[in-house]
Amino acid sequence: MALRFFIFNLFIFFLGISVSQAHEYWLEPESFFLKPGGKSAIRMFVGERLKPEEERPFQASKTSLFKMYSAGGDFDLLGSGREGQTPIFTFSSLKEGTFLLALERNWSYITLSPTDFENYLREDGMEYIITERRKLGETDKDGKERYSRYLKSLIQVGARRDRTFRRQVGLSLEIIPLENPYAKKRGDQLKIQILFRGTPLGNKTIFSDVRNGNDIETNRYETDSNGTAAVKLTTGGVWLIRVVHMERCPVACEGADWQSFWAAVTFGLK
Repeated sequence: MALRFFIFNLFIFFLGISVSQAHEYWLEPESFFLKPGGKSAIRMFVGERLKPEEERPFQASKTSLFKMYSAGGDFDLLGSGREGQTPIFTFSSLKEGTFLLALERNWSYITLSPTDFENYLREDGMEYIITERRKLGETDKDGKERYSRYLKSLIQVGARRDRTFRRQVGLSLEIIPLENPYAKKRGDQLKIQILFRGTPLGNKTIFSDVRNGNDIETNRYETDSNGTAAVKLTTGGVWLIRVVHMERCPVACEGADWQSFWAAVTFGLK
């Protein structure tokens, strides 16, 4: 599989981009590894590179999908969420197996200055939008954008693993592990695929973050023509794989010129 691998250059975080735009969302359970019948909670954080800056509460008006998937069935969690609650969900008595949580947040809007918008595009590997803005004569125009979030998290209960990890749940932008992260060890590679509206997204920049204690490592990759990449699992800890994709907003998209889709998946590695 053709793969271009880049160590992420940390200097790009000093480009001075808008803090509000740079924030990433992710789901993080209290533990990725549970005993059968155990109890845990899942939290939603906003921050940078797995550094939480704020825990976000459950917001029914912003949440269009919230489900748990398992070999034993799928469970709609939207009705279980209480407005403003943190953590966003608490669960117990899970049977042995692999569980997938998925949450979709609907559109939010932001306007950035031309400089901030271009810096943010460079940071997140979307130079193609810079080129498109140049062709449209919009380089000096504010970046008016709407964005949505597509978050997933994998939890392992007991020792029995199953194929829930690779469930495609129909998110507009979705990260699909092609291998079970809980069958991996440090130093292995994890193959993943990026789907946009169900179609492989090739030649796309993605990032991985891992937090082990106070240490955080970030790496940058590109998918091949089939939308796949192999992420090197360099160390144990909390893992986040993330990608953002942007396109010109349709004519019917009021209040924005561009729309972006932010996807993330988390899992643990011992």
